[in-house]
Amino acid sequence: MKKIYRRLVIVSVVMVFLLVSGLAFAQTKKATPSPKPAPTDNPEVNVSSIGLLDINKVFEAHPNTAKIVELEKKINEEFQKRQQELTEKGKGKTKEEVQKLEEEMNAEWAPIRDEMLKNRQALLDERYGDIIAVVKKVAENMKLTLVIRSELRIPVSQKELLEMPLVFYGGLDITDKVIEELKNLVASKTNQ
Repeated sequence: MKKIYRRLVIVSVVMVFLLVSGLAFAQTKKATPSPKPAPTDNPEVNVSSIGLLDINKVFEAHPNTAKIVELEKKINEEFQKRQQELTEKGKGKTKEEVQKLEEEMNAEWAPIRDEMLKNRQALLDERYGDIIAVVKKVAENMKLTLVIRSELRIPVSQKELLEMPLVFYGGLDITDKVIEELKNLVASKTNQ
């Protein structure tokens, strides 16, 4: 799983680099519409054999996403609560006493935090596995040779993301079919 994650990170970095360099190039030239792909006599080449996927929409459709967000919220709330508690208990104490109190509180918090993070990771792993399985199933059923994400979110500030298309022309959007299959998979797991 870690190898797959590393590969995804590497591919994402490469895609961001290509996107950024493409944007820089696009700003220097006037944009022209892409021509339609030329028909080919080669049966191996099929213009519609590339699937496009809005991965953010698929992630949002998985029920674990809401659970992950809720768990992250609980972790943050608990951390802030403990910070406030440390501040209150530390009033009027020496630096050494505050440090000792902080160590005690951290020792108490560590197993709770670790369990919450373990649960979060399990939800992430399950969501990722479900999505990969469903994308593979849909791609095989539709006889697609390649599935790529249709857009990439690029941070433009701390609070704003810009969604940039990775594919400007061609391909077949399979997002809705993947979400439908994902719902079927999750429902079948729930019924077991």
